[in-house]
Amino acid sequence: MSASNSQGIHTLLEAEKEASSIVAQAREYRVRRLRDARTEAAKDISELQARKTSELLAIQQKSVNQTELTESIQRDTDEKLVGIRSQFEQNKQQAVAKLVEVVSSASNAWQ
Repeated sequence: MSASNSQGIHTLLEAEKEASSIVAQAREYRVRRLRDARTEAAKDISELQARKTSELLAIQQKSVNQTELTESIQRDTDEKLVGIRSQFEQNKQQAVAKLVEVVSSASNAWQ
C-alpha cells in the first residue's frame, strides 16, 4: 500500500503544482488585462480631451468672429447715422419752408 500511497501523494502534488500554475497564469492575465484597460482608458481620455479642446477652440473662434462682425455692423451703423444727421441738418430749413408753403397754399385754397 505504501507504493500506491506514495503514488497518490505524488499525483496530488502534481495536481497542486498544476493548479498553482493555472492560478498564477490567471493572475498574470488579470494584471495584464488591468494594465491594458488602464492604457486604453488613458488613450480614450487623451482623444476625448483633444476633441473637446478642438471644439472649444472652434467655439472661441466663432465667438471672436461674431464679435468682430458685431463691431463692424456697429461701426457701419454709426457712420450711416452721422451721414443721416448731417443730411438732416443740411435740409431741415428747406423741409420746414416747403411744409409752410404747402400748408399756406392749402389754407389759401380753402378760403
